[in-house]
Amino acid sequence: MDVSVFFFGLFLGFFIFTMEGVIRQTIQIWKRTRSLTQVYLWFIWIESVVNLVFASITRLQLDGVIPVSLAFYTGTVLLWAIQTQLLSQIIANRISLIMVSHRKSLQLRWGLFIAIGIINLAVAGIWIPAHLESASDFQIRLNYIFENVEKSFFLVVDLGLNLYFIYLVRYRLIADGLNKYWTLYKFNCGFVAISTAMDACLLGLLSLPNQYAYVQFAPVTYTVKLYLELKMAQLISKVVRRSMNRVDDSSTSQHHSSNRGALSHSFRNSIISKKPMPPMPTPMGREPYENYDPGSHEMNTHVSSGGGEHGEASHGKRGGSEGQGIGILKTITTVVETESREGSSEGSPSHSLDGSRDHVLSGL
Repeated sequence: MDVSVFFFGLFLGFFIFTMEGVIRQTIQIWKRTRSLTQVYLWFIWIESVVNLVFASITRLQLDGVIPVSLAFYTGTVLLWAIQTQLLSQIIANRISLIMVSHRKSLQLRWGLFIAIGIINLAVAGIWIPAHLESASDFQIRLNYIFENVEKSFFLVVDLGLNLYFIYLVRYRLIADGLNKYWTLYKFNCGFVAISTAMDACLLGLLSLPNQYAYVQFAPVTYTVKLYLELKMAQLISKVVRRSMNRVDDSSTSQHHSSNRGALSHSFRNSIISKKPMPPMPTPMGREPYENYDPGSHEMNTHVSSGGGEHGEASHGKRGGSEGQGIGILKTITTVVETESREGSSEGSPSHSLDGSRDHVLSGL
């Protein structure tokens, strides 16, 4: 069996699952934003279509339907350049979600665009002449060496980008106490292994007798990588939205706690403001009924009983005053301790860190 036919069938299998993911994410983004102008959407759609066109025309050329010509090879290199540029920008977009710094993000994107663009131009100047019928032995040998260098370059770039993303997740998120990102970290470790294996396979297929058959495997590699990027984006979205929901629930709980704190503060002020003045002695030992305050008497009775006393009637005037003082002291101490605990929980660094990180990642 022709190995290129197997590669084309493998591509079709992965392409179906990849397109399902592209369509599902497009629908989800449309439902959330009512817009399809996001650059990420354009990248994944163009990458998918280019992979399909690249695989189809390569299959037709190997079957003899499309003749070998300069225009065909030029079109092939153009499609391949789009594949490599878009895939690298999709990975850079994922990294930018954690880099936070807009300036560094732009530097990464432009650096990738320029470096890969130089390789694209070099391929156009070396690969196309080597596959024409007029190619010399020197051009063929030079192209073989250059293709090994070019495939190794993309392997190193792809591996470096994914390792940098793993580093950012591990030492910018997890190291700060955001343990919910362990799932993202472990998934990306597996992602790196598969992605590197695909690049290594593409590099090894250069040794096939048919020097053009390996081209049929290129869309398989890029389709698998795109599928993994879709899964990575879906996982990031799930982790961020789950944590954002927890932050919302925590904010609601803190709002209720602050309301209780305000009520406690009001109650405390009301207790202090209603604290009765010590009774003034009278010449005949009688109470000054002309200064009697019903509100103070009511609060005095309530706080005294709360302080563990049995009331003013059983202990007399002096016992009631002592019970009243103990009850007020206990009430104020409880209120202050409660507000202190609520204030420390509201000022916890983990909540603020979760909120700031998730706000950055929620841009996906």
